[in-house]
Amino acid sequence: MQEKFEVNWLAIQVHKLSGPVLNRASKGEIRDKLAGNSDLGNLSLYICERLKQVYSDVVMRDTNEILNGLKLERDPVRVRLLVNGIVQGVGFRPTVYRFARAEHLCGFVKNTSHGVVIEIEGAPESIRNFVDRLVNDAPPLSRIESIEAEEVECSGGGEFTIEMSDEPGSPETLFPVDTSVCNDCLREMNDPADRRYRYPFINCTNCGPRFTIIEGLPYDRRFTTMNEFEMDDFCRAQYEDPSDRRFHAEPISCPDCGPSLLLVDSQGTPVDGDPIEEAQRLVSEGKILAVKGLGGYHLACLASDDEVVERLRRRKKRPTKPFALMFKNIEEVERFCVVGEVERKILRSPQAPIVLLRKREAADGAMGEAAHKTRRPAKLSDRIAPNNSYIGAFLPYTPLHHLLLEAFDVLVMTSANFTDEPLISSEDELRTVLGAIADAALTHNRRIAHKCDDSILFVSSDRAVPVRRARGYVPEPVPLLNGPRRTILALGGQMKGTFAISKGGRAFLSAHLGDLGDYRSQKNFVTELEEFERLLELSPEVCVHDMHPDYFTTRLASRLDVPYRVAVQHHHAHAVSVMVEHGLKRDAIGVSFDGTGYGTDGRLWGGEFLLASPVRFKRLAHMKYVPLPGSGAAVYEPWRMALSFLRDAYSGGDGARRGDATSLGEMVSANSGDAASRDEGDMAKNEFASSKDEVGASGTGENASRDGGGTGMGGNNTLNGVSADVDREFARLVERFFGGFPARVILDLIAKGVNSPLTSSIGRLFDAVAFLLGLEGRVSFEAEDAIALESLALSCSEDPAIYEFGLIE
Repeated sequence: MQEKFEVNWLAIQVHKLSGPVLNRASKGEIRDKLAGNSDLGNLSLYICERLKQVYSDVVMRDTNEILNGLKLERDPVRVRLLVNGIVQGVGFRPTVYRFARAEHLCGFVKNTSHGVVIEIEGAPESIRNFVDRLVNDAPPLSRIESIEAEEVECSGGGEFTIEMSDEPGSPETLFPVDTSVCNDCLREMNDPADRRYRYPFINCTNCGPRFTIIEGLPYDRRFTTMNEFEMDDFCRAQYEDPSDRRFHAEPISCPDCGPSLLLVDSQGTPVDGDPIEEAQRLVSEGKILAVKGLGGYHLACLASDDEVVERLRRRKKRPTKPFALMFKNIEEVERFCVVGEVERKILRSPQAPIVLLRKREAADGAMGEAAHKTRRPAKLSDRIAPNNSYIGAFLPYTPLHHLLLEAFDVLVMTSANFTDEPLISSEDELRTVLGAIADAALTHNRRIAHKCDDSILFVSSDRAVPVRRARGYVPEPVPLLNGPRRTILALGGQMKGTFAISKGGRAFLSAHLGDLGDYRSQKNFVTELEEFERLLELSPEVCVHDMHPDYFTTRLASRLDVPYRVAVQHHHAHAVSVMVEHGLKRDAIGVSFDGTGYGTDGRLWGGEFLLASPVRFKRLAHMKYVPLPGSGAAVYEPWRMALSFLRDAYSGGDGARRGDATSLGEMVSANSGDAASRDEGDMAKNEFASSKDEVGASGTGENASRDGGGTGMGGNNTLNGVSADVDREFARLVERFFGGFPARVILDLIAKGVNSPLTSSIGRLFDAVAFLLGLEGRVSFEAEDAIALESLALSCSEDPAIYEFGLIE
């Protein structure tokens, strides 16, 4: 058991540390890479020998293993290979074609819904050479997960060809992901002698739209939105030429046969002139431009003009939440941000995500004159990311972005939608923002099949950590070691909506679908779920959902036609997700800190210490309960939680030291024995509970809104049972911190237990501390004050004092 656990853990670590090298490196190259890594060091040889037992990646298998069991005694001999993974839409068939021709093999390759089928016929040694090249030199965007081989009857020679793909069936191959435009295409786009000079939809087998245009599998043009554009003779010739980079590039097009660009004004009327040049003119004049990207529209505007950025905030109804910035190149990013080597690689990667980078404090100074001479902004607007030490930066990833950024060094580039509504992706939806937000739109007639927002990552300890997984990564599945046999649908929580569907040892995750409080976001969530089920041809047998009774995903689960439903406690799910990520099979202590989550006692959790296994947990300890006055309103008014925590510290309640403000630190409480039954959850007891007899994975509890009584200030503002000195000190603090807020009303709510559920949320503690340190009492998005608090902490000494806290038994 210990050995199995160790190998599982190592498998995950190799996947993380080696990254894309796993897709195409030889066994020896991986060994050498790992040997130089201080985290794994001397274990590298052991890993290479043992990893193949627990991880499916074919790079850990050599040619002899793939062909194991085949006699290959005849000459010639014919072998059929079934290859699975990300092998469609990534130039895989053209690569196979070239390998086969180089080895003088006949046969064919074709896409099917079960994977890529290859039949090769020739000398046994040539067969082995072909398989070896396939394993070690596959296209850079591909990922081979399995190869099945069998010997078949020879057909008698001929040439090697790429055959027409099969009709759709039950898909077993993986969807290709969208990738940023490659350097070869950029060179052609900037070459006046090239047919695709300044063509904003240039692409090849190594780049361009994939998932966002797919409407079915196998991945062929006829099953994409590019099916609406018929190739002309020029594109057809390149598509059929094995020596061409666009050989079987499904989105291939040119100005004569492909999508076209259009600039429209705020009324939707076409604007005369070159669309790119006119769009650049409008933006330089301070206008807000909607730009159609791969998975939806952006809103673009000047990043240096406070008035323009503030106008975008007013129109978008986004008072303070940070905007992302698109920079012309990496050099411009480095002018304003601190960029490490890992960040640089991620910014330039085919995925081209937004990367959170520390602001370069010197960027505002000593640049004015040079910036004026070169039309480069001397500074960025302070309104882009107020009270935030980070900037979300990314580089142009479509040809259209590159053309637009020719006239600018940096632009605000944020999603085109009203706050809390889904990303817009169609021309019908565009009408809702034209005039209301955007002054004009740079659009085109290539339809988007799947909304897909930009991905966001940050780097911690030289490792990329996803904040939002979307374009460039979706729908690539996450491998599940010893994954479930059943098809399971997991619906997630209410915020930052994402769903996952398990299939064959993989979890297919949707893109980020936004917070699910708005009905439009809920509708989009259901639409995308139905599309995933259609494309994967799956009917979930089990639906897993959050146990919060009022979440949209909980209500959706009750409406779905599935045989079994399982309710999971929110923070147990957080802990298990980390366990799965690191391949942990044994019980672990999970520390789960966030803003909220429905607990087994009916209260709102958020500062939890759990003893967790994949199927059950025991709550060992938690942050001390305090009232959440106004419930959801407190999330956007941190002063309420500051008052609640302050009241609790001075109320003389359990474990609080009367009259001592440092008792705010005593917020961790261990569970008493009589409450233990409410602090445990067991998925095993109700695993796959039938829809007729639904039992939550963590049980149910009393309604959270009934909690929140306790001692408090009455009508005369007196703390019951507390000395007069403490009473007066508390009153002075209330006057000092809450003079401009209706503190008396909130104290009455808490005292009467009206709409003041109890919470153990550490997120609300962050809000309280931030307010008491002088940050905002009202915010426009959750965790705004916590982000500002982090920025404040980053500006302080690198050797801070440790805040002491105590435990309450």
